[in-house]
Amino acid sequence: MCKLRIRGKFYNLTLISAYAPKEDAKDEVKEQFYEELNITLEQSSKHDTVIILGDFNAKVGKEMNNRLVAGKYTLHNETMTME
Repeated sequence: MCKLRIRGKFYNLTLISAYAPKEDAKDEVKEQFYEELNITLEQSSKHDTVIILGDFNAKVGKEMNNRLVAGKYTLHNETMTME
């Protein structure tokens, strides 16, 4: 996890780059990651614009409610499906 604060003329910007553990990681590892992310957010100024960047290892399925975000073709469980 990396945090960068950029002081600007009119506002400050905080960038947090985070890479979450994979889904098959131990629960303790995942909980520790999200705890560290929460602490990092709490330590950021409440007046800054905060942007979180990174890879949260999400899997997107073929559900209809995901179509607007993910499109028609998605990866899920390491197989590509086409409808």
